[in-house]
Amino acid sequence: MASRAEPAALALTEPESADKVARPAPASTIGGAIRAAGKNAYYHSWRLLPANIVWAVVAIALAIAILVSPLGLVLVPVLALPTAGIFRITTRIARGQAVSFWDAVDAWRSDIVRTLALGAGITLAVAILGFNVASGLASASALGWAFATLAAWGLVATWLFAWTAWPIVVDPDRAHRSFAERLRLAALLVLAHPVRIGAFAIVVAVFIAVSAVAIVALVTISVAFAALVASELVLPAADRLETQLRAQREAQLGSGPRTPPASM
Repeated sequence: MASRAEPAALALTEPESADKVARPAPASTIGGAIRAAGKNAYYHSWRLLPANIVWAVVAIALAIAILVSPLGLVLVPVLALPTAGIFRITTRIARGQAVSFWDAVDAWRSDIVRTLALGAGITLAVAILGFNVASGLASASALGWAFATLAAWGLVATWLFAWTAWPIVVDPDRAHRSFAERLRLAALLVLAHPVRIGAFAIVVAVFIAVSAVAIVALVTISVAFAALVASELVLPAADRLETQLRAQREAQLGSGPRTPPASM
């Protein structure tokens, strides 16, 4: 006969197992995120490859449009749609959820206005800051060089925010949150972990640059793999940051002045 302790033990272990499935394994280091992404990329390659190819086709089409006419720049925010599709897959992989290529297709159809708005915001920031860098460097004054330096740091901040925002925006565990709240969390995460996010952004920049030389890698897997690493790194960090912020708010509420009960 089974002992009475067994059901109790099962009751204690089942919620823990369920939590492990719902939350990604802690990836506090870039190396840990890369290892987790490498393992998951192998098992989900047949889902990631089509999404990456769609992204590459859109990117190449936009590049051709820009070469034909500078007005093609206004179409660059469209790249946000396949980008959201890739991150829709990678965040579900990082969360341990069932995933298919149709998750990417769903990202193209749902929340399309906000996705394009995020893409337009990032594109506009890059365009303005890039112009300021070029005009500042072209000037012969120290003020112009200082202005260019500030704009260059703005480009760095935009790069960091973009790779932090996309996983949080399409995170299935935060689908019920407002879009503004998710963007705010991404900004807070960059401010809370600038060194870690900055180091990751450098690794991604080098990886994408090398992949651009080997165009086959860029077309087939590179962007999806970088998105998977970002999801493995950003989501656990965002979970921990929210837990810390929630604990701080509860501590502040608990230590606040108490109103004495009214006398009868």
